[in-house]
Amino acid sequence: MRYSLLLVLIICYAITLPAQIPIIGADSLVKHYTAKMDRYIDKDSSLGGFYSIDLYGISVFAGVTEKKSNQPEYHINWNDLPLYKNIIAFAPREEAKTIMLEKGKRPFLPEFVKKYALPPEYLKPKPTAQLPLRGLKIALDPGHIASDTAMGRMEDKFLLFKTRSGNDSVTISIAEGILTWKTANALAVLLRSQGAEVFVTRKRPDETAFGKSYANWRKEDFSRTLDSLIKEAPADQALRKIKSGRVTGENAIFRNVFRDAELRKRTEIINAFHPDLTFIIHYNVDEKNKPWNSPSPKNFSMTFVAGSFQSGELGDAERRFDFLRLLLTDDIENSCKIAGLTALQFKTGLDVPLAKMSDATYLKANCIDAGLPGVFCRNLSLTRLIQGTLVYGESLFQDNVNESVLLTKKEPLTAEGKQSISGIERIDEVAEAYYNAVLLWAKTR
Repeated sequence: MRYSLLLVLIICYAITLPAQIPIIGADSLVKHYTAKMDRYIDKDSSLGGFYSIDLYGISVFAGVTEKKSNQPEYHINWNDLPLYKNIIAFAPREEAKTIMLEKGKRPFLPEFVKKYALPPEYLKPKPTAQLPLRGLKIALDPGHIASDTAMGRMEDKFLLFKTRSGNDSVTISIAEGILTWKTANALAVLLRSQGAEVFVTRKRPDETAFGKSYANWRKEDFSRTLDSLIKEAPADQALRKIKSGRVTGENAIFRNVFRDAELRKRTEIINAFHPDLTFIIHYNVDEKNKPWNSPSPKNFSMTFVAGSFQSGELGDAERRFDFLRLLLTDDIENSCKIAGLTALQFKTGLDVPLAKMSDATYLKANCIDAGLPGVFCRNLSLTRLIQGTLVYGESLFQDNVNESVLLTKKEPLTAEGKQSISGIERIDEVAEAYYNAVLLWAKTR
């Protein structure tokens, strides 16, 4: 009996031993992830109350009180790291978040160890000399939705002014949603020609990520979406005013109900595609030129990747989930590689200078310099919610005095006499910049 009790005590001690003794190399892991936190994620060094990195692993807390009482919301022991990465890579997003919330300080449950200890096996087609992008899945997200003047004004992504092209006076009318859609579809043609499998989040220029126009969403889905948002955020006064009828303006409905829901839908369908790479395609403007009713002499390009969380941005469990994901996966590092190549193509292929931190107030206020020319970490909804390698591209200023003319100059043929893919040569050139970056990136994988 005495020996049986001793054996039980030894077994219990052995079970708890891994949690009490750091794994070999734990000090190197602490150093690596602490440096990564400082380099890419914690912009103002103000997030210390929400996490700890020590010899036993990484914990994320709901706040300072929970940290003091050592009650983590999410926790990963260093020896759990490979399994955690598999869960993040292969489990549906909501399932992964639920697994992590239920885990707490405990080890992963046996069912998840069994399910995710090894990644699912699948065979990808191999690239060839003729099809160098064969086997790659690439998602393209053309930003915004405007296909006409009215929608462009509602999105506040619309330019209207007169300028000169040579000796002629030219009226510039640009909705960014059209530019991004044309660019994405021109890029899709180029990528598919080299064997890539391409998914575009908006199939038509007037289509949202819901697969319908804004007008149809308004008729069919508005009430249900509003009720769902109020259920998630019952204290949101803007939503309650819309629900009560005290606010009826279309702009308020677009900004408070539709916009965030549609960004969520983009995230959902992109993550379901499981891309190797996502391009989020946008065109920029001179921030000091608002309301963009005249041209600007400024022109810069830049790319964004995830990171740069700031004080007040870890207020809910989902944001903390992504905070942990971005820290422990290689998504930021992998994104920086292709973002750097993309920025270089913007500079050399489009002849647009790369922005520096001092070139825009939002860069200084919201971003971390990622250490590559023209690449910045920024905690935008899509850079945070989309999983995997991504680039949020801002190739040029659409309100620039020269670019605005080029972006509205319809040319069925290019300067070399080739058929234009988009019908506008400058848009083709932007698509080619993204495309050339992918070709370079594919060679390094």
